[in-house]
Amino acid sequence: MSFGPSAIAAGLLSLAICQSALAGGPTDPDAAPDVIAAAPPADWSGLYFGAALATPRGDNTWRQASDGLELVPGSWTGSLMVLSVGRDWQKERLTYGAQLSYGNGDFSASPTSATFISCSTCATEASNLITLRGQVGIAAGQMRFFAAGGLAHANVTATNLSGLVVVRDAALTGWTAGIGVERLIGENLSLAVSYDHVDLGTLDLPTYLPTGETEVDFGMMQVGMNFRW
Repeated sequence: MSFGPSAIAAGLLSLAICQSALAGGPTDPDAAPDVIAAAPPADWSGLYFGAALATPRGDNTWRQASDGLELVPGSWTGSLMVLSVGRDWQKERLTYGAQLSYGNGDFSASPTSATFISCSTCATEASNLITLRGQVGIAAGQMRFFAAGGLAHANVTATNLSGLVVVRDAALTGWTAGIGVERLIGENLSLAVSYDHVDLGTLDLPTYLPTGETEVDFGMMQVGMNFRW
């Protein structure tokens, strides 16, 4: 049997390839692959403007402080369109900043009559909510987890007879605190979800009862977007 020059050349090429593979040594099946470096956290520093829809949680009641009698609590209802402006700074993964917010709209609750104490279609309404809060958070990739707290201010009106009689109308200042998470969904756009507790203190209702009062506090769930630059 004879072999042509092309067959001999092919054999030599195959031999060279085999020797090259053997020279490289066998592959270790237990060798760990290179660890892919984690993506650095996003940069959250800078100014931002936000808009969110807020809905309330919790209830409200009126009571007579002298003996503890109180109406059956009514749940808070309503919504606020919350506009915010703020500034964040960042050091490695730590973020911190301040935010000023205004809530256009109102939350209201209607407690009802109970044993030994009554009211004709009473209602408590909180409107024009303003908050000034500090924030601190931790950046994790495209997300940021944060906690916030500061001052809260709102107009509070207590009425009965379906709003025909104003029992008390006052501006109250208290505090707010909450937690939330924010995620970048674009180069300058983020989605934010947060839960805040707002405590505006106690509103006296002397024209309802000599020692009448109501504690104005509620939870607030917010879902919105922030534009950063």
